[in-house]
Parts: sequence; C-alpha cells; structure tokens
Amino acid sequence: MQPMSAGLREKVQALLPKFIVSCVTQPGPVGLFTLRALMIPMLVLIALGVHLCYLLCTRSKTFQMSNLLRTIGSIVLVIFIILFSMLLAPYQCNEHPNGKMTLKRYKTVYCNGADDHLAMLLIGGFACSMPIIFLVVVTWTVMLELPRRIARSDTQFLAACGFLIKRFRPGMEMASVFFLIRNACVALCPVVSNRPGQLLMMSIILYVNTVMVAFFQPWRFLICNVLDNVLLGGMMVILILGSIAVQESVPQEMSTVALVFLVLMGLCILGSICYGAYKYFQQKYRKQFRYFLCHQKNAAGSMARLLKMELEKRLPGTKTFIDCDDLNDLTRLFSYVGQDTQTFLVLCSPDILTRKWCVGEMVTAKANGVNTMLLTWPSFVFPDETFIAKYPTMVPDITELTKYGIGLEDVEDAFRWLTTVPHQPLPEQISPTSTHFMISSLVSDGRSSPIPKSTHQIQFDTNFPVLVDPANSEAVAAAMVLASLLKPALLGSNLPLPFIQLSGVEVPHEATRSLLICSSGCFKSEQLQTWLLEASCLPECCMIPVITEEAFEMPSEAFFMELQTTSKLTDNQFPAD
Repeated sequence: MQPMSAGLREKVQALLPKFIVSCVTQPGPVGLFTLRALMIPMLVLIALGVHLCYLLCTRSKTFQMSNLLRTIGSIVLVIFIILFSMLLAPYQCNEHPNGKMTLKRYKTVYCNGADDHLAMLLIGGFACSMPIIFLVVVTWTVMLELPRRIARSDTQFLAACGFLIKRFRPGMEMASVFFLIRNACVALCPVVSNRPGQLLMMSIILYVNTVMVAFFQPWRFLICNVLDNVLLGGMMVILILGSIAVQESVPQEMSTVALVFLVLMGLCILGSICYGAYKYFQQKYRKQFRYFLCHQKNAAGSMARLLKMELEKRLPGTKTFIDCDDLNDLTRLFSYVGQDTQTFLVLCSPDILTRKWCVGEMVTAKANGVNTMLLTWPSFVFPDETFIAKYPTMVPDITELTKYGIGLEDVEDAFRWLTTVPHQPLPEQISPTSTHFMISSLVSDGRSSPIPKSTHQIQFDTNFPVLVDPANSEAVAAAMVLASLLKPALLGSNLPLPFIQLSGVEVPHEATRSLLICSSGCFKSEQLQTWLLEASCLPECCMIPVITEEAFEMPSEAFFMELQTTSKLTDNQFPAD
C-alpha cells in the first residue's frame, strides 16, 4: 500500500476541523454520513447495554455471550442490505446536463474526489469493512467451524448461530452464506454506472436465486420456498418491464403492469402471514395429531400399527402419527413432536434407547412440554446413571442430532426425565381383550379403565383361526392387524372371518382354513406346536403361512430332529407316519 501523498494529507487535515465542527453543531453531509456509518457500533453498544441491564435486573452472574451474539447477528442480518447500500453512497453519482456530477443521496456534494467527497470516500471505504468482515465471519462459521462443533456436539455454539441456520433445513446451512452474498451483490448494483448494466446484474442475481431456491428448497417450511419463488418471479417481471421502459417510452402501460404485480406480491405476502397465523393457532389450540407413536420399527412396528388402528377407532375424527404414514420430510420429524402432537406415546421396546431418532423425539417432547406416556415391554429397563455415562460410547452416532440442536446433555436429561413419566406395562400376552383394556387405559391418560362387559366374552367365527406364537407380542400384533384388514374385504362373501386363536383353546374342528403367522422362533412354541398338530388332524383345514419377519427361516431337517428330542409334547400327540 503506497503512503498518502503530501497534498492529499494536507486536504485531509484541512477537512478534519470542518468535519468535527459539523458533527458537534448541525451535521453537514459528511457528519450525517459518518453518523450513519457508525450505526453498527451504536447497535452493538445498545445491545450490550440492554444485556447488562437484564443481568442487573435478574441478578444473574452468568454472562450469556451466545444470546448477545445472536442478538447482534440478527440485527446486522436484517439491516445488511440497507447498511451496505448506505455505506456505498459516496460511490454513486448522478451526471447533470452541465457535465458535473453529484452524489445521488447527498445532492450538495460534488463527485470530484476532493473536499467533502474525499472525506466521505475515506469514511465509506473504512466503514465498508464492517459488513465485509461480517460476511467473512459468517462464511468461516458456517463452512468450517459449524461442522467441527456439530461433531463435538456443541449445542451452545449452535444456539449462538441460531440466527443464521434455524431458518433453513438441516443440511442446508450454506444457504445463509448464499443469501448474504446475494444481499451484498444487490447492494452493489447501484454502483454500476449505466442503467443497462444495473438491470443485467440484478437479473442475473434473481435468476440464480430462483434456480437455487427451486432446486434445493433451503427454507425450513415448504410455504417459505413457494413464497420466495413467487416474489422472485414478480420481481423479475417488474425488472423486465423496467428494461423495456429504458428503451421505449411507454411509462403508463409499464406502470400499470408493474403495479398489478406489486399488488399480487403483496397479497402473497399477506396470504402467507395469514396462513402462518392460522397454523400457529391450530398448533396451539388444536393439534394435528392426537397421539404420536415413538417406536423401534423392527421390534414394535406391528404393535405401533395395531395401536394406531385401535386409537383412531376408539377416538373417531382424531389422527395418530406413525412415521411411515405421515412423514414425508425427515427434517419435520421433531416439529411434529413439539408442535403438532397432543400426547407423545413411547413404545418402550428393549433397544429403543439406542435409536437416535427415537431419542431425539423424546428430547423434543421434554423440551416442549408435550404430554408423554410410556408403554413398557416386560424386558425394558429404565436408564440409570451407569447407562447414561456409557451412552456416548454405546451409541456414537447420537452426535448427529447436534445439527437439530440436540446435545448429549439434552439426551442425558431426557433419560432421567423418562423415569418420572407415567408408564403402563405391556401385557405379557396380547389378546383382543387385553388390547381393549390397554387402549382404554391409554385413552384415559394412563388411568385404569374398567373393561365393558361386552368385551369379556369374545365371539368368534370358528371356521378361520389365525395361529400365532402367543409369547411373541409383535407377532400377535401383526396377526391382529392382518385379521382387522381382512375382515372388511371378506364381508359379504361366503368366506368365514378370521379370528385370533387364544392360548389354551383347541383349534375348532369346523375350521376349513387357517392362517399361520411365521415369526422368528415360532416353531419352538409349545402352544403353536399343539395347534399345528391339531390342525393337521383336520382333513378339510387348509393352512396358509404368512411370514411377518425378515429374519424368519424355514425349519430344516436338523430342526425337526432337535424338536423331537426337546419338545414337551407326548409321543401319542404326534400323528403316525
């Protein structure tokens, strides 16, 4: 960098007294521009003062740096375009018919590189470093530091950066850098000397922005992506009209069309605000889902399906959430729990705490105060301090939830909270009667509910039994779901309706067909062995196997040999060869 020349130094020294006087008394163009350039430092001081006053009023000894940074960052982000455009004012000139040029915003200042203009150029060039530094810091934070902090599960850092990333879908944090660079380019458009160049630069910015939003859909909510593209489309139409008006003199027609599009854009914004207000009050006073079933698919998928069918049957007009039915966007999973759910029901199978998404749902339910209930399997063990201490090594991928604002401390607190949540044990053997009692208890928020007398005696169509291992609750749930789905399809036909064969009851002699639910290890069940032997003795009974688990294996010859030695059935129960 070359040193300042003696002549330039003298001009600057001559301007300083004038500048100081103008700032103390009535500010001239230079003083006014300086006050505007000091906007960011003044806002920082105001935010710091408010924060210190809050600490004094609450008598808190903890200085919340993350809250202060989030406040300052949000302010700068909102006024970024205005601030940058204001600081670039000394570089924007208007040419007059007499050949002289003045600043667009400060019409009394000549664009001659001397006197007031020189002072404003120096002040503006120095002040422009503030938004540039802000852009550099944001880029470094999002591209380099944020992935490291996510890997370390640093939720405090994510909270400090919330003003940058919470508007976007997880994984689209780079969009904050893109939009900030776009805003800087928009602010630079007026610096271009000729009008066609300005229009071309602005058109390129809008086209790139439209393609980016349409392809990546970076905003957290779909309506925001739609609204963004609608507004960009309206701006491009108005820009095209402006470019035509530069070459052809048709101001009346162009103004009318531009006004129409401005009104349409305003109506779109108003409609989005109304829609957002409607969704807010709907989520607050009328939840979309009456129940949210948090479950481990391979251990409780069929049970979750059975509960969804029975809960919606018991409570007509309500909806129960299951991810495979209602989840189209994974990034909305936790918002469904925290905002759209009235009761959060956890199906506590033995390994559910090792599933990161289920744990994330539990943390979200706790953080948002959602009414929560547990349905515990007989082999489920509540987490203790030893389990909590070893959890990061047992489930290393739990740190991936950090990008959703969920840290290890939140997970540990949620595990301790689970022990205080009302829970109901799952019956050791699932049957239509026990299921009815279980649903009644869940509907009454865990309080015991007497079973109506009409459900004590279950009437069956005895020609179509469904045989299932009664000790396998997941297989029994799958059988009940299958029977419920088959009954509407068989109504009105000459075929019998299926029913679940109860433990300890013989296969009906009138049975003409039967469903065999093939689950892992089912043929080791003594009850199922008995039913198979009884069904094999019925000459007209047709057996239809239904495989419900991917891990199921057809029995081999060695299995039959082992079964003859280990089975508790007596010899006279085996049919003769």
